[in-house]
Amino acid sequence: MGKPRAVIIGAGALGLGFLAQRMAGDYELCLADLASREPFLKRLTEDQGFTMNLCRQDGIEPRRVRGAIETASIPPEGTTALFARALEEADLVLTAVGNRALPGVVRRIAPILNARRRPVWLLFCENGRDIASRHSAELTDPVIPVDTVMSRMCRFAEPGEKGYVPLWPGSGERLVAESYAVIPLDRAVCRNGPFTPVFQLVERHEFRMWEDMKLFMHNGLHAFVAYHAFLEGTKRFPDVAAPLRAEALRIMREELVPAIVFHHPRASRGSVEGYGRDLLARFFNPFFSDSIERGVRGAAEKLAPGERLLGGRDYIREAGIEPRGYATTIDAARRIAALQEGPGAPGG
Repeated sequence: MGKPRAVIIGAGALGLGFLAQRMAGDYELCLADLASREPFLKRLTEDQGFTMNLCRQDGIEPRRVRGAIETASIPPEGTTALFARALEEADLVLTAVGNRALPGVVRRIAPILNARRRPVWLLFCENGRDIASRHSAELTDPVIPVDTVMSRMCRFAEPGEKGYVPLWPGSGERLVAESYAVIPLDRAVCRNGPFTPVFQLVERHEFRMWEDMKLFMHNGLHAFVAYHAFLEGTKRFPDVAAPLRAEALRIMREELVPAIVFHHPRASRGSVEGYGRDLLARFFNPFFSDSIERGVRGAAEKLAPGERLLGGRDYIREAGIEPRGYATTIDAARRIAALQEGPGAPGG
């Protein structure tokens, strides 16, 4: 038998820098994106891969990603025969398009996937919890909707950044990703599926813990650091001042870790704290060198009920802990949102 087939919808930083990079050796891939990106997709097919910059704590490793790769463009309306065929033949379909575009993508692909005779696992790789259940009404029995936890930070380098190699010779795009490989999935949902060791199938209680760590520890602490650093005038994560780093560490240890252990009694406090310490080191990695500006985009959206800020504050309070540090991010987000939405903001 050949390799299982996977369609990745969205050939952006996450689709290429995490999903394709991890899956290229084990799966035959179809990378799908908007028709406006057809020249980019054509080059991916011609090269049967791309080069990315894998950022470790001690340096940058240019990593050539190779595999059996085809591409498909998605027109503004309807679909193409190539994209429809890829969906009909896939064992896995993964969406990496962002939450705003996701409803339209699901409406586009659902009729094709629902008409299949054999099962297909549809993995939602957008940021958030319970995304699969929100779209399950649009999907029928052949389609198995799956929530994921996407924790690798990926981005395209900004103009003027040094030290990164391009996707291929002559390309103006340089893909940058941190060295992080874990993709946990709920074993109960994915049992008997075409999942290679690229994915880690864990028990449901553990997967739920991973979801909380991603939303409240990863996303919440990232917001705490980014928003306060932005208001201090800091431009990049490696330049964050020592007092702010120390407060992020305190919030992780005294507010988030005990809250996660409270909500997940089977969790090991030592393991959760170890993850948190590694996470902070990843934020400040001088080789990934993420921008603070990228970390504060869409601040108003992060203030929605149940999102990382208000949801995280309530999550900590439910554990009987006062989120005195975590909650300061809410005021910072409101100040930044006002700046982003003010008369001088783009589109203002």
